[in-house]
Amino acid sequence: METAIGIILLLTFFAFIYYAAKGGNLLLGLFSMAVLWSGLGAIGGVIDWTTINTVVFQGGPEGFGPTAVNIIFGSWFGRILIETGIARTIIRKAVELGGDKPALTCVLLCVVTTAIFTTAYGAGAVVAIGVIVFPIMLSLGISKHLATGSFAMSVGCGLYFNSALLTQAAGTMVIDDAKYNPLVPEWYRFAAIALAIHLLFVIVMVTLSVRKEKKVRTWTAGGADANLGQANANLWACLTPILPVTLAIAFRFSAIVSIVVAVVWALLWTKNFKSWKGVANIVEKTFYDGVADVGLVLGFLLFLQMFIKAAGACKGLLAPIVSPILPANTFWLFVVFGALGVLALFRGPMTIWGAGAATFAIVSSTGLYPLAVLFPLFYIPATTITTSVCPTQSWNLWAIGYNKVGVKEFLKQVLPYILPLCLILEIIAYFMFAA
Repeated sequence: METAIGIILLLTFFAFIYYAAKGGNLLLGLFSMAVLWSGLGAIGGVIDWTTINTVVFQGGPEGFGPTAVNIIFGSWFGRILIETGIARTIIRKAVELGGDKPALTCVLLCVVTTAIFTTAYGAGAVVAIGVIVFPIMLSLGISKHLATGSFAMSVGCGLYFNSALLTQAAGTMVIDDAKYNPLVPEWYRFAAIALAIHLLFVIVMVTLSVRKEKKVRTWTAGGADANLGQANANLWACLTPILPVTLAIAFRFSAIVSIVVAVVWALLWTKNFKSWKGVANIVEKTFYDGVADVGLVLGFLLFLQMFIKAAGACKGLLAPIVSPILPANTFWLFVVFGALGVLALFRGPMTIWGAGAATFAIVSSTGLYPLAVLFPLFYIPATTITTSVCPTQSWNLWAIGYNKVGVKEFLKQVLPYILPLCLILEIIAYFMFAA
């Protein structure tokens, strides 16, 4: 009986993969999976009504509260960078530094974008930066698919350090209520390596593509002014994007304290402390916009918690079936995940932001791998592939539509670079976390 229920659970898992890849609504899909797996777990004798009532559907979303708060603060910080003009100023300086070298200017814009999204978070922040960066790139003569691909990959590049996304991912990868804490020196060491290699791949892509296209033209100062506005933040204000990460790493500040300090710093150096009412207005506006930016993301994640709790309760039915087919050598597990990184596209089984949530539940149910190993194993394809280039990611979909680029053309631009990157990072992660 238990084996039969376990097989049915796996069949529903494959059905969910198909549903997610076809673009089904994940919020409703995850809720349906939570209901289905709770029911199957009850039939299999591993879950009762009290657990379904209080743990799965009540305790799951409630337990995600601390993570949701971190996500909201990260999104708020992104809005602060935009509202105070700091983001625009940094982008303008990158354009001026690039001068009449289009490839260099494009690379510098990618570096700036990466720096911003080490701390900023949310689709709203990505869109607000994109509407500044894209007109500049296109005015340089950079092709639409290269502009879209390089910007999208640059956003993803910063997310290895992003506390909002890291805590979000940790909240989706839970084993018996235990969560991995990624905001520690061990993770930041890996994040530094991952960011450097990821950014190198972006630079190589831009350099080779620009050289191949040979259609670029000189940027003009007038164009810069037209796209970036007039106001300039001072040098001290421009340090704001890297301040939260610096405080977290160097002084062990918590994520929220780091962000609050950085916000105060930004408001102080952009002269927004002239009146209490002025401070109140900008804080209220940016906080409201920041929450709106991540509203749907939070909805998805809260329903995901229901499924995570249901899956955790069913692990006894899955482990006997799945354990024998997983690689006995952890190194090969990382290699397989890296080689199959393409399955993180279109919400497939390799991304925790889609059907991979069920993959995590199944793999973790075996008890073969500690959470410290599973976190980097799953975080890499979810960040390197899904958030960076997947067309179903909200901000990537916006960028593709904004520049009127075909999905096929976009993927042809980025996949030759992002897929080998995923494999490389998985291998590095093995030696840093699992060897």
